[in-house]
Amino acid sequence: MRRGEAEATGKPLYKSYADIPSGFLSKTACMKMKQPVRADEEPGAYVLNRNWLGYMPLYDRREKR
Repeated sequence: MRRGEAEATGKPLYKSYADIPSGFLSKTACMKMKQPVRADEEPGAYVLNRNWLGYMPLYDRREKR
């Protein structure tokens, strides 16, 4: 996803992995936690991924209180 597309979602954008708050995970990390991303689930944020040449979706896996 390009920057303009990511900005249009209104979701938080992070420029590096160090900036991501705990609990926001990639699709692969969610699967490793045995909490896979649902088909209808929207990303909670995006992070700049230079390998993708764009923004990668992150999913909210913070503990619900």
